[in-house]
Amino acid sequence: MTTAPRGPEEAERWLCAGLCLARLEGTSPEAVAQAVPWLLAAHAELPVLPPLGVVVDLGRLVLGAPLESSRPVPDSVPSLRAAVRAYEDHLLARLAAEPHLEAVVNALARMPVELRPRGVAFLVARVLTRLGFTGGTAVNPGLARRVLEHPPAELLQTGHAALRERGAEVERLAEAYEALGGAARRARALLGDAEVFTLENLERLQGRARRLALEQAVEAAEALSEALPRRARSRKPASGQMPSHLEDDAAFPQGGFSSVSNVGSLENLVTSELVYMEDDAGLDLFDMRYVEGELLYYTRDESLVVRRRRRVTFALLPGLTEARVKDAGLRWQRGVLVLGLVLSLVRRLSVWLGEEELRFRVVVVGEGLEAERGLCELLLREWLARGNAEVTVADRVETVLTQAVEDAKRARTDVLLLGGREVPPAPSQVGLSLLDVSQPVPRLSSASSPEPPGEELWATWRGVTLELARGLL
Repeated sequence: MTTAPRGPEEAERWLCAGLCLARLEGTSPEAVAQAVPWLLAAHAELPVLPPLGVVVDLGRLVLGAPLESSRPVPDSVPSLRAAVRAYEDHLLARLAAEPHLEAVVNALARMPVELRPRGVAFLVARVLTRLGFTGGTAVNPGLARRVLEHPPAELLQTGHAALRERGAEVERLAEAYEALGGAARRARALLGDAEVFTLENLERLQGRARRLALEQAVEAAEALSEALPRRARSRKPASGQMPSHLEDDAAFPQGGFSSVSNVGSLENLVTSELVYMEDDAGLDLFDMRYVEGELLYYTRDESLVVRRRRRVTFALLPGLTEARVKDAGLRWQRGVLVLGLVLSLVRRLSVWLGEEELRFRVVVVGEGLEAERGLCELLLREWLARGNAEVTVADRVETVLTQAVEDAKRARTDVLLLGGREVPPAPSQVGLSLLDVSQPVPRLSSASSPEPPGEELWATWRGVTLELARGLL
């Protein structure tokens, strides 16, 4: 439950006492001075504050500091000591073992120095959100800024004095640490792909609204991915694989040596044959073996490795502008769910079809979807950097289908129209699906059977994602 100090003096003691409870790397004046920018950024990010020691601990941990042994906690309030120990065991220790922590640390290390306090504040806010922590304290921003401008030694002195006096602010700290430990025991995860994605793009995410949209799209992708199997096989093609040109980038020599033969060129000579050479000017055993054709040579494997080409196009239609609404029973807007669906399919298809030459294309059709286009460029940045994806624009749906027909001459091509209501005439050589999100219940034109009536709305989105993934295999 959010609380507020009764006056400026109590608020100052609460701030300083919480700062003295930092568990990592001690609470020396130098360490406090280093953490002050994080604390100021956290206050700008969070409507209510956790104990300042929590911000310092999380900041040091995500910046690569090791998790050290417990530091002594003042015995002034037994409940505070027990709560801090539970916080160390269930929050700090668990965060140090999070599988996404290494990616978070690397993202912060690559970030400009002046941007790191903002990154730390973002991560603190995200961890508290995942915990569902509601035991923060509301402090006037101006007061907090004035307190943190004091010399670090003075802050520590005030904090230690408050801990010894066992006032109301110390009881409030004990309640907050107890709530953090209990919430950490119940939380499923403390970090995820959303935090990594946002940190990697934090420099480009100037507005809070755009950052929130990116976070929610990644969260939606994670949730929708739970409906997809970890492994899946693609269907065999109806026709055979016959590459006709060696310069074809989908057919290339397998390479390597497969056997040993007595026929070959000198560059493939087995090196052990050189022992037959002699220093004498006369005829040696190496020459005789050469003349008789008995020297051994490596034989190169000249077979071809063939990869099937796949092209998957996601067309964002103008109808998505009407999907910027949040329906009852869903955590995200429909438009955010559509972007999460695209990301989840790209991720899983990259795993399922890893042996194929797979390319993704996101086409923004018409006008009014500039924000969605920018988010797609951020969400697919990994595939864009590798050259496996592209984000383009088109004026009409027919332009997208024309390009798909051209791609179908050299690859299996699938097009998914997102945000439309009517399926346009589909070329026979192109797999075409349409996802209608004009209503709360999404409808997939290529689904083999309609969803049963009365099904939970979120379950319908999961079912549509699974049906699309099966159709693209």
